[in-house]
Amino acid sequence: MANETTNVTVPDESPRRMTVREWMLEVVGGPDKGRSASTLEGLLRVGSGTSNDLVLTDGTVSRRHLEIERTERGLMVKDLGSRNGTYIDGRQVMSAFVEPGEQVTLGKTKLLVKQKSKSTEITLMVGEAFGEMVGTSRSMRAVFAELARLAKEDMTVLIEGETGTGKELAARALHAKSSRRKGPFRVLDCSLMPKEGAEKELFGPEGCFRQAQRGTLFLDEVAELPASVQPKLLRALDSKTIPALGGAPEEAFDGRVVASTARNLDDAVESGAFRKELFFRLAVARVRIPPLRTRKEDLPVIAERLASGLSTSIELSPQALSMLEMYDWPGNVRELRNVLERGALMQASGTANWLELLVAPAKEKGSKPIVQIVTGLPYHEAKDRVVGEFEKQYFTEQMRKCEYDLELAAEHTGLSTQSLYRLLKKNGLRMRELKNSAALED
Repeated sequence: MANETTNVTVPDESPRRMTVREWMLEVVGGPDKGRSASTLEGLLRVGSGTSNDLVLTDGTVSRRHLEIERTERGLMVKDLGSRNGTYIDGRQVMSAFVEPGEQVTLGKTKLLVKQKSKSTEITLMVGEAFGEMVGTSRSMRAVFAELARLAKEDMTVLIEGETGTGKELAARALHAKSSRRKGPFRVLDCSLMPKEGAEKELFGPEGCFRQAQRGTLFLDEVAELPASVQPKLLRALDSKTIPALGGAPEEAFDGRVVASTARNLDDAVESGAFRKELFFRLAVARVRIPPLRTRKEDLPVIAERLASGLSTSIELSPQALSMLEMYDWPGNVRELRNVLERGALMQASGTANWLELLVAPAKEKGSKPIVQIVTGLPYHEAKDRVVGEFEKQYFTEQMRKCEYDLELAAEHTGLSTQSLYRLLKKNGLRMRELKNSAALED
């Protein structure tokens, strides 16, 4: 029998250089006339707070007034809930595209958007994947290239981005491509840490630091870390030592720490909610994952990747993909995954217009999810799906009613704090995401 040759396509993860033009904001009117800030691929935040890229002294400007970000379709201006609004050509906007040469007005300040004539090279990944992350946009390929570079290092990394952008996937990819890939990858969701026992979660006999030896420890939503343990975490990182606790001895820590946040940690440091020294220790390197609404050309490849991993198949027609691109996805990739999961169940039960039912109501303020009864699946599988959906909705509402107080919610549900913690974790419910979801509906 002749030997058969199988051709395996390996994703190209080699970087390449690309030439881009730097863009900038210049104050051309108001008390700060002459000030400016510039960037290549990232966003620029503008406001009176000291953590902004362009800090203004104008008293009519909010602390976090607006941000402007380069997207694949151009520069997008987004008002951040300012007191006095953001205006382009005399028209108030919440989000809008702006061209170089146009002016943006906030309070008494006028900003001129400019593109520098001199070009600069940036590094992009040639392929459209890094680990489990996929994307064809220039902004994501720049992220992939930076992650590939950092995977060769052993420094602490802070991954920033909105809820659902894929920060944990980025952390897992960093680990999988690093020299520690044969070691454990441990996740600690700081938003679900009970105030009492936080130190034990970190350093106890079964704490995440000891479990992450010779591997990677991922501190998810590190901005939610209780203030009481922040100095102890700083000490452990500085000394590379796990303190003795609960009968476990002090020992050297041989692991890498990667943290993530959906909040602006600079603001948390400025307000005193997060220790400045700990911030500097965690943010030796910073990677920002852009929101899905700014890179919609990534939607087809992301949707196809998510659909291929569903236990129930789903058909994504060109029309369906076009409709997905019309939505702004405030919950980013996680929201897209949830829509596809529910869509697959609805499609299996014979609902042809599942996308209109799921995406259109999501645009309406205050819309509530409904548990979908699926008749196209075997009994046990359908039951598991419905129970899972019920648990997500039930615990989301309970946490909302208890103002996201874990101990109070445990009392209301008749569960122990640890049991509630485990159920929230099992259903992928994170404190920061629950709060963000509530804010979108208010």
